[in-house]
Amino acid sequence: MLKNAFLAKDLTIDAQGRYSSYNTFGGAKNWKVAINWAPNRDIRFRGTLGTSYRQPSVYQLYSGQQLSYEFANDPCAQVSSYGASSPMVAASCARQGIPANFTMVTAGQVPTLQGGNGALKPETGRTYTFGTVLTPHWVPGLSLSAEYWHYTVKNMISAIGTQYLLDQCYTGANTGYCSGIIRNNQNQQIQTASALYENLGGMRTGGLDLDLDYTFRITRHDRLSLSNNFQQLISYQQQYVPGGQWFNYDGRLLYNNNSGQPRVRNYTTATWRHDAFSFTYMMNYTGGMVWNDQSVDLTKDTGGRYKTPGIFSHDITLGYQLNRWSFQAGVRNLFDKKPPYVVDGATNTNVYQYGSLIMGRNVFLQAGVNF
Repeated sequence: MLKNAFLAKDLTIDAQGRYSSYNTFGGAKNWKVAINWAPNRDIRFRGTLGTSYRQPSVYQLYSGQQLSYEFANDPCAQVSSYGASSPMVAASCARQGIPANFTMVTAGQVPTLQGGNGALKPETGRTYTFGTVLTPHWVPGLSLSAEYWHYTVKNMISAIGTQYLLDQCYTGANTGYCSGIIRNNQNQQIQTASALYENLGGMRTGGLDLDLDYTFRITRHDRLSLSNNFQQLISYQQQYVPGGQWFNYDGRLLYNNNSGQPRVRNYTTATWRHDAFSFTYMMNYTGGMVWNDQSVDLTKDTGGRYKTPGIFSHDITLGYQLNRWSFQAGVRNLFDKKPPYVVDGATNTNVYQYGSLIMGRNVFLQAGVNF
C-alpha cells in the first residue's frame, strides 16, 4: 500500500479467503489477514489474524479398533490417593459391587480399546501473532526478532487418555465416560476401557519466540555465523469436553500418552566457514517437566519419580563444497547424552520428546548434488 513514504519504508496488507466443500462435513469458510509495516529500514512490525479448519483423516474416521495395554491405575484400587474426591470414588466403586480391599492384577496397565470413530467432526481454530524484527544498518549482518503467538482450537481431534477417562468416571466429574468401562463380572477387573478418537473440548496455547542471527566476516576467507532461537511457552491449556474443565499442561509431561510441553526450548548454532570448508556446532536444550497423568501432577509421595530434568544435547558437522557437490560428516549427540527416564513399557523414555537421543552418540556421512 505504501513504499518509501514518510514513516512507511514499506506497508503491506495481505487478505485471503477460502471456501471448501466436503461431502461428509458440508462447507467451510476460512480467512486470514496480515499486516507488515516497516517505518524505516531498521525496524519492522508484523501481525496476522486468521482461522483454520481441519477435517478428520481417513485413519481417524475409519481405522480398525484394537486393544492396547495403556499405563493407568484402576481408581478402585487406590481410592485414598484421590484426596477430597476419595469418598466419591469409594461410593462409585461400591455401587458396582467392588470391595474396599480391591487390587489390580495387571500391574498398572489397563486394556484400552483404541481406533477410529466415524462420528468425528472437523476441528476449527483461530490464530493471531504479532512481533517485530530489528535489522540495524549500523551492525551489518545482525537480525533480532521477537514474536508472540496464540492458537485456539475447538473440537480438537484426539484420543483421550485412559487414566483421565477412569478418573472422570469414578470421581463423578463426567459420568458419561463410565459407559465405556467394562468390567469382568467374576473378578471385577477392568476388561476394556474405550478411548477411541473423539472431538475433545479444545486447546488454547500461546508463547514467545526470540531469534538472533548474526553473520560477520573475520578475514577475506573466513566468516562466522551465530544463530539462537529461544522459545518460551506461556500457556498450554486443554479441555476434554465442551464446556468442561480446562487443564493446565505447560511445563508438564503427559507420560501416559507420550506428549510433553516444556516451558523452555533453546537452539544455538555456530558455523565457521573457510572458503569451501565449514564447521557447525549445535546445542539443543529442552526444559524440565513435571509428570502429569492428564488429571493431576505427580509428586514425590504419589509417584516416586515425578519429574524430568532439563536436558542439553550437542551436535557437530564438518562440511565441504565442491562445485555442485556438498559433503558432510558429523557426530550427533556428541557427549552420548542418555534420554531421561519416563514411564514407558517399550523404551523407558518418551520417544516423541527425546527420540533423537535413544541411539546415543552416532556418526553420519552424506553427499548431495544440486542439478
